[in-house]
Amino acid sequence: MNKKTDLRILRTKQSIRKAFYELIQEKGYEAITIQDIADRAMINRNTFYLHYQNKPDLLDTCMNELLSDLKEAVILCPISMNLFSISLLETVMQTVLEHISLNMTFYRSMLIEENRIYQFQAKMENIINDKLIEGWKPAKENSTLAISKELLIQYLGSAFMGIVIWWIKNDKPLPADEVSSQFSKIVAYGHLRAAGIAVEE
Repeated sequence: MNKKTDLRILRTKQSIRKAFYELIQEKGYEAITIQDIADRAMINRNTFYLHYQNKPDLLDTCMNELLSDLKEAVILCPISMNLFSISLLETVMQTVLEHISLNMTFYRSMLIEENRIYQFQAKMENIINDKLIEGWKPAKENSTLAISKELLIQYLGSAFMGIVIWWIKNDKPLPADEVSSQFSKIVAYGHLRAAGIAVEE
């Protein structure tokens, strides 16, 4: 296979995926047909089947590739510091937002509004939770938390995903580094203290 053929295949796959993402946002995954994708990508059905077996295969390929890229980026975040340090939370959040920013059309189609793909959100949240668990380093090896560790990880992962979805839905209202900084402070200090609100006992 020569270089020109490689580039043509790459462009065709990109056109198919772009059409797929747009259609998910417009009408939802279940309502999309192969003909819809082919028409939007300006290819014929046979060309589609040269690259993907069916619609579920296209969805799985898109999700797996993007999530694999995200996981690789998150894995590179340092875990030498304590899990609940501001630096680690800020680094992981910024890494995720920067990755999303490069693939905004895909993430919007997967995570936003009534047409979102729920299994994608669950898989993405698992990646975040796994990173938090990996970085678990209590101050003392045998120290006991006042609450369940699993509950705490779930809370952090859910809050993390909530911020991510808010950021995408509102077209990146704040820079990634600013969102990351503010999120890590909310987690570290609590929402009232982070906002500068005095708390009465």
